[in-house]
Amino acid sequence: MAPPASPDPYDALPLVLVVDDETRSLDSIRRNLEEDFRILTASSADEARGLLERHEVSVILCDQRMPGTSGVKFLKEVRELWPDTVRIIISGYTDSQDIIAGINDAGIYQYVLKPWVPEHLLSTVAKAAEARSLQMQTQRLNLELRTSTPVLRRRGTETLASARAAVRRQVSDASV
Repeated sequence: MAPPASPDPYDALPLVLVVDDETRSLDSIRRNLEEDFRILTASSADEARGLLERHEVSVILCDQRMPGTSGVKFLKEVRELWPDTVRIIISGYTDSQDIIAGINDAGIYQYVLKPWVPEHLLSTVAKAAEARSLQMQTQRLNLELRTSTPVLRRRGTETLASARAAVRRQVSDASV
């Protein structure tokens, strides 16, 4: 009988979705991140939506200027439909009012300026993935706490009742 297949460590890496209409930019970001993350790429918001519907994405990196929609508008939609996905905007424009407003409206975690520095981009995505991991862990622990509290109370009540019964038996045995 063959031993069970060990899980592929690649599958444990956080999944990052990169959205940019420029193929060279997609390729460059993918090459920069692919050693530390699983990478999906999309050249439009529509393509990205399809990927988000089929995959649990930890972090999304989205260019601000794309045909059809802005990065901020798309990330606002992502926030509503996939609120646990950490959102990062990439832009070559430093004074865009859309981006400043979008940081709040779309819940943007970080703003990366083009041309980006590879080490900075990698660090930013790593911190975003860690924030997502901690957020998911907190949600899981909160759920465990909510579901375990009634069980713990019931066990405490049962233990207390059992202890009281034992004390009563001891008292009644001692008085005999």
